[in-house]
Amino acid sequence: MTSSSSGVRARAFATACGLMLILLLNACGSGNAPSFSSADSDASLPGAPAAAQALGERLFLDTRFAQYFAANMTGVNQPLATGDPVVDQVQTTNGPLPGPFSGQSINCRSCHFVTEFQGVTGAGNRTYADFTTRSPIPRPMNGFDHTPRNAIQMVGSLQAHSGPTFLHSDGEFNSAVELVKATFTGRNFGWSPDQYQQAVAQVALVIRQDDGSGQLAQDRSNGISYATLLLGTDPSIPSSLRIPASYRLNVQTASNDQILAAVANLVSAYMQGLLFQQDSFGRYIGSPYDVFLRINHLPTQPNAGETIAQYNQRLYQILLSLNNPTYVDGSYGSFKYHSQPFAFGPTELAGLKIFLKAAAGATDGSQHAGNCAACHQAPNFTDFRFHNTGVSQAEYDSVNGNGAFAQLAIPGLAERNQDYDAYLPVTPNHPSASERFRRMAVAGHPEYADLGMWNVYQNPDMPNPQSDLQSVVCAAGNDCTVDHGLANTIAQFKTPSLRDLADSTPYFHNGSKSSFDDVVGFYIFVSQLGRQGQLRNAPVEFQSMSLSQDDVSALVAFLASLTEDYDDT
Repeated sequence: MTSSSSGVRARAFATACGLMLILLLNACGSGNAPSFSSADSDASLPGAPAAAQALGERLFLDTRFAQYFAANMTGVNQPLATGDPVVDQVQTTNGPLPGPFSGQSINCRSCHFVTEFQGVTGAGNRTYADFTTRSPIPRPMNGFDHTPRNAIQMVGSLQAHSGPTFLHSDGEFNSAVELVKATFTGRNFGWSPDQYQQAVAQVALVIRQDDGSGQLAQDRSNGISYATLLLGTDPSIPSSLRIPASYRLNVQTASNDQILAAVANLVSAYMQGLLFQQDSFGRYIGSPYDVFLRINHLPTQPNAGETIAQYNQRLYQILLSLNNPTYVDGSYGSFKYHSQPFAFGPTELAGLKIFLKAAAGATDGSQHAGNCAACHQAPNFTDFRFHNTGVSQAEYDSVNGNGAFAQLAIPGLAERNQDYDAYLPVTPNHPSASERFRRMAVAGHPEYADLGMWNVYQNPDMPNPQSDLQSVVCAAGNDCTVDHGLANTIAQFKTPSLRDLADSTPYFHNGSKSSFDDVVGFYIFVSQLGRQGQLRNAPVEFQSMSLSQDDVSALVAFLASLTEDYDDT
């Protein structure tokens, strides 16, 4: 990564022929995945100015905001004598790897990797995700030594779309600013709920006293201190690092809370630039699937006034009548970071049709209908909302016995609110809460389960996302007359994007599946449970899913066609 504008745009444009050459010549011998012509490139940074994103990236990487650093530092600008053991290694499903921040403390990148393990067998590039089922935390707290869930990929999480924005698997945050504040002052950075003010003070201390002598500052900011960059008036600041007035702050006169807010705004600006490859019109261009649409003149986005669902069905109908399509083969380039061919052929097309097809009133798996686009809507391949995939029930039943999740006693809204500590997650207002329904299932503890959005919805300690959450919980005819629809949220989790899925293994919120085959096989199983009435709070989408083992290979091929060479250079 660099502090240049290209480094903060999170693009992975390999050298390749432009779109016009592809269309005219049907050939591209560069050896890399196509990036199209300069006219198709993103001419300006999405969402926030380059200088703000560059400073936000530096804050994202800084290891001095953690509780371990605060407890063990000899000075803000002095290295630790001994680093936090939690960052010595990076846990992966293939075993531990040396940690890139060994000798330091935890930071945001400790769980949201990108190119730190590029080319490493069993690891590789990430889309700002981790490599494991659940990420370690610096200090055991409230019975946790790992996060309740794995690190959901960040790329595309702030992609422009209709409707509200939700962050984290359970929708705890509806803005990146609030997420950053909570991260820098919370458990993932080693701070306990009763240490909130200490955490805020540590952020302010680092920002005020940083002198730019650290390697991170040298690499990212020409050795300029945070205070100088935030003030924004020093003539020594190059234009590429001079943040706009709206992001500026005099840290010597600002309060600790104002400094935390400024830090959160800058990291949020950085996060806005973490997007999959798009052209200046917001059309995706990085994967074989995207190239297939373009070279066959297929619609890549909804028309004006067309809903996403309508676009997906229109695309499906066009595909059904598509004769003699041009397939993506080696002449269109190759991947730089993946061993698979840069291809979209007949198998991938068959998988795409299965992906888009819905079978209303399905009773078995014979209709080759995935109904996947009901939740993973093209072109973003997510609806940015929440669904029950059955993962929590499968995890719970695997340790407590088949049918156990269906019998789990889950309180209604009044009972839950009367005894917050017995059911809901830890917050600064309730530091002793049990968090029993935001835990992984554990043998011998049948009270532990992960109910996903249920933990957040109508939670009085989490007021910010409530209006947005209710707008989606009560949509599409869901009954919200009882408890504002709380029961609808049981075991629901945010729909992740399927773009570049190869770089965000393992899959689901608990990392329980390690391959595309495993994921598709799980949906075959769990959709059958849903149709048979054996899945608690089953999603209506499963009623139109009709898959069998005959569909696995085509669906897997299609999912692989959404791969791209994502990195941040």
